[in-house]
Amino acid sequence: MTEHLTMNTVVHAAFRRTIARFDSALASFPDGSQQRADDLKRVWDFFDQELHHHHGYEEEFFWPALQQTDADLSAVAELDSEHDAMRAALDLATAAMAALKAEPAAPNAAEARTAVANLGTVLLNHLAHEERDLEPISAAYQDAPAMKAALSQVKKAHFKSMGNFVEWLQDGADESDLEGMRKELPPPVIFLFGKIAGRRYRREIAPVWRSA
Repeated sequence: MTEHLTMNTVVHAAFRRTIARFDSALASFPDGSQQRADDLKRVWDFFDQELHHHHGYEEEFFWPALQQTDADLSAVAELDSEHDAMRAALDLATAAMAALKAEPAAPNAAEARTAVANLGTVLLNHLAHEERDLEPISAAYQDAPAMKAALSQVKKAHFKSMGNFVEWLQDGADESDLEGMRKELPPPVIFLFGKIAGRRYRREIAPVWRSA
């Protein structure tokens, strides 16, 4: 069971689940299935967007906010370079998923699986590093005015897609992940965002995993 100090690690858990789901889906890809390729590419585009949002928000809002405190941020420079490596691996994986959509053949599925596995290695190592070195600092300073302001900015920037984001965080989450989420978002907010504004995720994304 993971102890979630902030929402950050709840999001990390969703990234890990999604990478594992893609590995399984690509390993069992039905050769020649255009429908399956289209479905996986649609889900990939959602994942790609969330990954870009998450790390972009760290760089634009949260890390500058921490720099306004007296926190020791010696780890941030290394984490920033890891973001660059992650984006490069993400670009390669996205290209491989696009190739699979263009030609839904077994060799392309195998290449996509390799590219996703490479991204998984880069991403999961980065998440573990961040959780080890930066997450305790973020948790300790989360009530600092600058951090509260950063959180408000992120919520505003992510507002239009918040419902689908909330549904994604819950999809396949274990109880510790759900508890961590409820610590940051009141259950009525989760319900309203997820059930009312999360229809796209439930209609277009979640069924892809259930049909695997």
